[in-house]
Amino acid sequence: MAFVVSGIIAITGINMVNRLAVKSIKTRWGVIAANYCVALALSFAMFVLNGFHSASLLTVGLGVVSGLLYIGGMYLGMTTIGRRGASIAVSASQLSVLIPVSLSVLIYGDSLGVTQLVGVGVALVSLPLLAARESGLNGALDRETLVLIVVQLVVQGFAQFTSKVLVASGLGAERGAFFLVVFSAATLMTIPVALRHRGEIAPRDFVYGGAVGVCNIGVNLSTLLALTLLPGAVVFPLVNSGGLLFVTILAWLIFKERITRVNALGIALTLAAVLLINL
Repeated sequence: MAFVVSGIIAITGINMVNRLAVKSIKTRWGVIAANYCVALALSFAMFVLNGFHSASLLTVGLGVVSGLLYIGGMYLGMTTIGRRGASIAVSASQLSVLIPVSLSVLIYGDSLGVTQLVGVGVALVSLPLLAARESGLNGALDRETLVLIVVQLVVQGFAQFTSKVLVASGLGAERGAFFLVVFSAATLMTIPVALRHRGEIAPRDFVYGGAVGVCNIGVNLSTLLALTLLPGAVVFPLVNSGGLLFVTILAWLIFKERITRVNALGIALTLAAVLLINL
């Protein structure tokens, strides 16, 4: 259970640091670039410690595509945090599981049980509730926020699906090389953008990004280690729902984020959907 707890802490750390950052930075690119530089350094160290492994062209290709999707997902997640707060952003991130689940059914013929189907339905119901306006109890729909949430979960969901493609192609043993390519590609793509915005980047942006990078590796490593001791049906629901719950509570306590009753219902349904889909 220690690795499950560390995974929850890492997810919480990513969102809390990003929540702190978005209110004080002029551009997101310093944080994003620093995040991937640190994640690359740590993933390279882990790759060396575990022994070098060759990577197929498919693994490299998937890694490059995933790196691009990771960048988009982080940028969109920070945008959602800036617009509606960490609790709504992390809810959208957790709902991104809809994409790999749906694509796995359509492409690989995976089957869903009744519990998972109910979870998908609950997730879809939660989307407009998360996008309800900040004022009023009737929860009038904020269409711009709904579009942002949907785009965020789609991009982050496709990033998750690349791992499914890797495993389904019989290349699961190349996971270490895959993540090395992911973070290498993300770093190489974000550094030029960050350099173009260097006049807007402050030293603290690198501190924020470095902290997020450590937490990113922490989530991946904790989840992998937890899966060596516990079944996925236990690890994924606990890590994902625990991260969502702690981010929501801390965002309220530390940053005084205000959510309407409709938003709160959407978060509660997201929590239920995450549990049901991952069971």
